[in-house]
Amino acid sequence: MTRIGLLSDNHGRLRALRRAIGALRRRGAEHLVHLGDFCDSLHSRDPAAVVRVLRENGILAVKGNNDYIVEKRLAADTGREAGDPAGVRDYLQRAPVRIVDGDLCFAHSLPFDSIRSFYEPVDDGSTGKAEEVFHKTPHRILFCGHSHLSILFRQGGDRVSREPLPEDRPLQLDPFERYIIVVGALELGCCALFDRRKGLYEPVRIF
Repeated sequence: MTRIGLLSDNHGRLRALRRAIGALRRRGAEHLVHLGDFCDSLHSRDPAAVVRVLRENGILAVKGNNDYIVEKRLAADTGREAGDPAGVRDYLQRAPVRIVDGDLCFAHSLPFDSIRSFYEPVDDGSTGKAEEVFHKTPHRILFCGHSHLSILFRQGGDRVSREPLPEDRPLQLDPFERYIIVVGALELGCCALFDRRKGLYEPVRIF
């Protein structure tokens, strides 16, 4: 994957998802990765419609906490005679908790194999969780969602910093540093494009 469109946390909102797909494709995204919470567990938005859009557009998706809740809810719904006609339950069961491609990792929040990883945010206002991720994983860049506001963590040497992301220009990433980038929520109008060859991260606003 070279030019990667990054989406996260649309929480069942189809309009925001479709607008982001269009915006990222127009900017030359060759692959799209959804960082989780494409479904919503609190409102009666149709998960089948969201899954259909993900499939139709060839979007790779990791599982978020809302997706996990919807998956368990569908699995427990033994009264549904039609089974799983839209394949939503199967899609959610198969969705990975993370995707690793070389030195890149894509996850909803913490990139670990536990229920905690869905729910515990990387960004709690400090660098504590980011330091844990840098210490326990080999990934140079982790892209994640869950925390709805965009933020960047940078490890240079032994120092980890928490920094705001620019909203109006691409950010050049240093090939000798490590990063955790919280992309921000689609429901707040945030998505992004990452050019792997150039090392450029570009925030994209859809509204």
